[in-house]
Amino acid sequence: MEFVAGDVVRMGFGFFNPNHAAALICAVIPFCWGWRGRWHWAGRLVGVALCAMLAATFSRTGFIVLALEAGAWWMMCDGCRRARSARTTIWGVILSACLACIAAWWMWPRLALDGAILNRPKIWLAGLRLFAANPMGVRFGNSGEIASAFMLPDGITVRTLVNSHLTLLVEMGVFVGGAWLVFIALALCVGRAMRRTWVAFAGLAVSAFSASVFDWHVLFDFAEKGGYGGVNFVLAWALFGAFVVMGVAMVSCGVGVLITQRRRDAECAERVGRSVARRVAFPVGCVAVGICAVVVCFCSDDTPRVGRGYVAVGNGGPCVYRDEGWSLKSVAKRFPDGARFCVRPGVPADAEDAGEVWLFGDAAESAWRFKGARLKLVDPPEFFDPPTNAVVTKTVTRI
Repeated sequence: MEFVAGDVVRMGFGFFNPNHAAALICAVIPFCWGWRGRWHWAGRLVGVALCAMLAATFSRTGFIVLALEAGAWWMMCDGCRRARSARTTIWGVILSACLACIAAWWMWPRLALDGAILNRPKIWLAGLRLFAANPMGVRFGNSGEIASAFMLPDGITVRTLVNSHLTLLVEMGVFVGGAWLVFIALALCVGRAMRRTWVAFAGLAVSAFSASVFDWHVLFDFAEKGGYGGVNFVLAWALFGAFVVMGVAMVSCGVGVLITQRRRDAECAERVGRSVARRVAFPVGCVAVGICAVVVCFCSDDTPRVGRGYVAVGNGGPCVYRDEGWSLKSVAKRFPDGARFCVRPGVPADAEDAGEVWLFGDAAESAWRFKGARLKLVDPPEFFDPPTNAVVTKTVTRI
């Protein structure tokens, strides 16, 4: 599969998705800024080369993240001092405007409000609602399929929630997802002393917010590597590893500086200790309050509930199983009043054998296990002999 912008193929530089390459480039560029001495020109040349690579990805998010990183770097380093010089400020504004015009001209084929932009708020809203109804998680790899089947319009089908942080929170629940968010918030709160690392880390966090830059399903698919090849797999782990290493370094540096101050100045040890506690408690409190607000504001009775490998929609209804030829979305459309669906294809060993049961496709081969149920078989195998308690239905097309 090739990603194109107009008639131009977008470059991924080893990544399957060019947006992931743009995220990595934006994370490296801040380390080229602020070089001094005889090697200052080397940092500028490398930065220009990385900007050219970023342009080749045609990533809209990449250009936005780079602009945000440049603004953060200016504010953190020399913003206050340079603001005193009107001449410097004017030239900075002129240069920024010129760069923005060049970027707009180059990115013109991508400056349209297409589905990739307009659909993301719908996907994120569906993810928030799904988490509010299932704070313990919907299990790894299920968020996109469940959201597509029950919470998104017909034209939108996703594998993830197009947001690495939200995907992890929805799938793994409040403890794992909350710990991840606390880690990010804590690193941003205490790690400002490492300026370049802080800017790169923040830019990568923003990139992962707007896309599945950390594709959890690919990262932990050691057998198939997500079907995207070994190079993409290695680069994906390198990107994720760099993010974690930067975050750990920032937290260690920030907390270490405060502890060192406490040891050097015994008289204000108590005050420094309170400062450490506040800096650690603030991000934890913000994440906790945010998660509670999501649960309170987005919880709804219409949202699917997930548990024990099943997703329940509405009250009552039959229990539904399918084979790999039927997607969860195609099956769910046949039960507008709700049912209880097995999330994964196939019939699990602990499948319920009472009430009304629907079996789609090759799942009908497990019909003998439901002797006490009212069976309905949809498109069973051609030479399958149905049991006496089953009703067979043939379909022309699968919705």
